[in-house]
Amino acid sequence: MMKTLVITQLAAILISTVIPAGAAEPKRIIPWDVAALSQPPKIHPATERPAKEMRSLFYEGADYKGKPTRVFAYYAAPQGTPPEGGWPAVVCAHGGGGTAYPGWVRNWNSHGYAAIAMDLEGHLPGGRDHGIEGNLPAGTGHENAGPARKDWFGDRDLPDKEQWFYHAVADVIRANSLLRSFPEINPKKIGLTGISWGGTIVSAVAGVDPRFAFVIPVYGGGFIHESDNPGLAQWFPPTNMDEAQFADYRTKWDPSAHLPLAKMPMLWVTGVADPVFQIDIFSKSSKTAGGPSSLCLRPFLAHGHGNGWEDAPEIWDFANHIVKAGPALPKIERPEGNSGAVVRAKYSGEFSEAWVYCTTSGGLWKDRKWNFIQCNLEKGELVSRNAIPAETTAFLIYGFRTVGGGRNNHAASEVVVIKK
Repeated sequence: MMKTLVITQLAAILISTVIPAGAAEPKRIIPWDVAALSQPPKIHPATERPAKEMRSLFYEGADYKGKPTRVFAYYAAPQGTPPEGGWPAVVCAHGGGGTAYPGWVRNWNSHGYAAIAMDLEGHLPGGRDHGIEGNLPAGTGHENAGPARKDWFGDRDLPDKEQWFYHAVADVIRANSLLRSFPEINPKKIGLTGISWGGTIVSAVAGVDPRFAFVIPVYGGGFIHESDNPGLAQWFPPTNMDEAQFADYRTKWDPSAHLPLAKMPMLWVTGVADPVFQIDIFSKSSKTAGGPSSLCLRPFLAHGHGNGWEDAPEIWDFANHIVKAGPALPKIERPEGNSGAVVRAKYSGEFSEAWVYCTTSGGLWKDRKWNFIQCNLEKGELVSRNAIPAETTAFLIYGFRTVGGGRNNHAASEVVVIKK
């Protein structure tokens, strides 16, 4: 029955290319053979980069220039006997300049999850970060590797199947298929998370591979072409990309084309002033997802590997809610109100405090100064104690719970943009 359901879901995705009404996005194109990628990949031994108490391996990804690629990965399950039905598991997609990190796998293992972390740029792990051993050079290629990332869609003039983003998405789908083939894994309880560029990858995968139980993008999401970050904006028209290339990007690669078809629960984790993926496009990505979608805002979350999985306990709380029947995280609805007025928002869950974050600044999102107004926690509603300034250009409501001197249960509403 489950196989029939999955095949039906995949077929629906392959056939349906029109974004649902209200999303105001162009028709999407799926360049991946999702049905083929959903089959368990072949595994090849890997001895190049061992890690203690961890399995290192190559699994086959999508074909590249007529040959199957091989993707390096670390895999481990928690010690002890698996629970009934098998371990829940997580696929971990790194960001730009990253690789397969043993420390990320161990982090999930410590919370009772099996995990796989793979290199998405055709490299072997190198350096010393996050559990990598040997202090070997980073960025070292290997035989049968796929393409490496080239700037921001810098390989856009190549055929689809030679572009990095095509392979990154395919490699993540294949990692899911690999985990589902392991007898110790519960195939109904496999989640996906990604950091930075990995957040963008998993945001696209969420709308292409319906088999994931949950997806957690951290920092990165969709609508990259709407970013005001000069480092991102330079890669889009009018500076780069001709009209045909931009159309390809909008319909194939940017997650905004695929997110409306993402029906699984999603948690979006970031900081207020993330320097790479600004809060406005991140919030818009969360809102665009087709299933239950929540924004977790940790105001001072630094952008980086490690920070993106160690500094936000809401990640495991969310996963535990979905696959272990743990308590749900709080959720804040879209705030009501406008410049010069008190703002309010309905909410569910438990907070100790809640605040309005508002800015009167314009210009680059990452450079804006934010002001803070505390909220009263009324029955089912958060209400600002004072009106927000008449000059407010954007605002949101954010809450958290304090327990034993630490803070958790961070949640935020979507960002309400009054004027650019």
